[in-house]
Amino acid sequence: MMLALGLCACASPSNQPSNLPLAETTASLHTSSFPDETGSTAIILAFSGGGARSAAFGYGVLSALAEQPARDGTALTLADQVAAVAGVSGGGILAAHFALYGPAGLGAFRRDYLDQDPEAALRTAITPVNLLRGYRGGVNDLTGFGAWLDTHLYHGATLGSLGRGKGPLLLLHATDLYNRAPFAFDRASFRAICSDYDSFPLAHAVAASSAVPVLFAPVVLENFSPDCPLSARKAATPGRSTLARHVEESQKRYETEADLRYLKLLDGGLVDNLAVHNLVRAMNRPTPAPLRAGAARHLQRVILIVADASLRIGGDLSKTVEGPGAVDTITASIDAMIDTGSRTGLDMLEHEAGLWRERLIRWRCGGKDAERDCDRLDVTVVRLSLADVRDAAEKARILQLSYKLSLKADEVDFLFGLGRRQLLANADYRRLFGARGALRTVAAR
Repeated sequence: MMLALGLCACASPSNQPSNLPLAETTASLHTSSFPDETGSTAIILAFSGGGARSAAFGYGVLSALAEQPARDGTALTLADQVAAVAGVSGGGILAAHFALYGPAGLGAFRRDYLDQDPEAALRTAITPVNLLRGYRGGVNDLTGFGAWLDTHLYHGATLGSLGRGKGPLLLLHATDLYNRAPFAFDRASFRAICSDYDSFPLAHAVAASSAVPVLFAPVVLENFSPDCPLSARKAATPGRSTLARHVEESQKRYETEADLRYLKLLDGGLVDNLAVHNLVRAMNRPTPAPLRAGAARHLQRVILIVADASLRIGGDLSKTVEGPGAVDTITASIDAMIDTGSRTGLDMLEHEAGLWRERLIRWRCGGKDAERDCDRLDVTVVRLSLADVRDAAEKARILQLSYKLSLKADEVDFLFGLGRRQLLANADYRRLFGARGALRTVAAR
């Protein structure tokens, strides 16, 4: 009997809420203290989901930016010009680290994450207890990966630490299971559940964004909205898209639905695996978001770089009449569902980038203090993807790197090299910065 009770207890994964209520004294919306960029170029990054595969691929992209001089006569690089970084799941691990530590922390990311084995902190064995834990909601809870992230990468940092850090604006999200909608880890979302943003652990936000269903139990947030001390709520700007309206309606439900006492958050890749929908939401906030006003007034170019390590095409399933087996079928089916949404998201980003540029120009040229060349602004979307690899041997190797949180050293080197190589070979990137890194003048489009 005692053995059965012990087994039952071990097989009951549970994440307790780690968010605090919003008090009257903390109800104001603070702005980030990240300094205005002074250059003529701003970079906005989006890192896809895909576990450590995405983190290593994105790390190659960031490292290439760190080697590119921002302009002649300064010590700045393009990595210093990153104004915002969006990420989800594995890409969110890198995005959060860069947002917290900035370019100076790039070397530490490889040492503290890519060269480590976070899976050693997880329950990965197929045992009766783990199978039961999975059936009851998730094999692993925050005492595993969440605690590992905090110990090795974020060292007690909270979401409030980001505004006081050395990096750009972070755009990170998870999936709200009740609403089947994105939950962005930003002040507006925490205000919607009447919760304190500043004190929420960064490691828990990243763990939620990376919480693959069944492998991880949902990260839990308590909804304090029904008893919120705030007397007036900030009205949301009506969204132009169906998704934007869905997110707004989801936030309204936090206040109106009696059964929505606790938010259950899982992998953000379920609703936005490229992090581009979250980026577009930020671009649709009051202009010049997600840029800071001081920088946006004199920029000449904005480069949106999407590093997509999730798209994987091919495999051995079509070589014979037989098969595929269960694992290949599940993997290809999940890839198909996610990839279709990702491609649609890229099309949306291209379209929204043009509209955003028009709004930025109207904002820059609308005041009496408008600069002479206020309408001179180039906005370019650069897409980098593992799906674009053409070499047969490299394609086969990519297909072997399924979702996991730990990689071998040679796998890190391989993906790092692909990210760096794809950025440097990209036609739009070379148009802007040239083959040897000299910045070229680009006419407004």
